[in-house]
Amino acid sequence: MKLILVMLFGLGTAVAAEDIYRWVDDNGNQVYSDQPGENAEKVELQQPMTYSPVQIPEETASANVEQQENADEPEAAPNYKVAIVAPENDAGIRVNNGNVTVNLQVFPALNPERGDLIQLYLDGLPAGMPMPQLSFMLENLDRGTHTLSANVLNASGEVLAQSETITFYLQRTS
Repeated sequence: MKLILVMLFGLGTAVAAEDIYRWVDDNGNQVYSDQPGENAEKVELQQPMTYSPVQIPEETASANVEQQENADEPEAAPNYKVAIVAPENDAGIRVNNGNVTVNLQVFPALNPERGDLIQLYLDGLPAGMPMPQLSFMLENLDRGTHTLSANVLNASGEVLAQSETITFYLQRTS
């Protein structure tokens, strides 16, 4: 039944000039055809929606020169704010495999086209390579107290923003 309806709508736009008929067969199914059947009623199709693109004015020569000049200058770094949203500060985490998911929030959104990356620090040491993501998985951590912080770095490795350091307590069976 759904296949017939899909075919009908696809056919309706391609063959809008022909008539479409609908009726119910002996099994109670609706049937659509371009040939009228017994007790068939003509289906009125709506006009298809169309789109006419807006004319875009041509750029002036001075605008092109200005864009080329701006393309040579590096884009200014945004004023990032970065925060660790999970785990929460002073949280006790009970996980026996030692895997902890760290989620960050960056405002404005991280700009990977500029080469901006996030470096996560666990207990003051880099936890992996800088990445353009807001979620990290720390695997097989030892039980006990741990600290986390994160930096937003540009393509040159300069720190653009730094989060507050949070502390969490990992509880796992020995």
